[in-house]
Amino acid sequence: MPITTLNVSQVLGKTLKATTDVDYFYPIGTKKGTFKKGDIIGVIFSYAYGGTPDLYWQINRSGNTIFVKHDVNKLELVGGQQILEDIKRQQDKIKIEEKGILRYYLDKYLPFIVGAVVIYFALPTIKNVIKNEKK
Repeated sequence: MPITTLNVSQVLGKTLKATTDVDYFYPIGTKKGTFKKGDIIGVIFSYAYGGTPDLYWQINRSGNTIFVKHDVNKLELVGGQQILEDIKRQQDKIKIEEKGILRYYLDKYLPFIVGAVVIYFALPTIKNVIKNEKK
């Protein structure tokens, strides 16, 4: 499955969860603590770079701002699968608008239909060949 790139507007307001131990900072560069695997980090309300090339998610926890360095191997969006499904539906909708509904579904399902027809006609021949070889 191809990797889908999300933009910031799709993650703002979403909940971030630690999939491994994750350090958090305030300000960026000053470690304040660590979230353990499985901990809910909080709701993303912004992002920052803080003079570094790295992206940090800004999270408000009980009135305190913290930053968590973006790392796809350590962080997970709660409901992230739903976001990806929404993106897929939107992409399909755009393709239907571009191609037209008939062309879209023909492109999508015609190879399966052709394959089924070939199997339907080839199967009796294959059965006969196998049957004749046994004689």
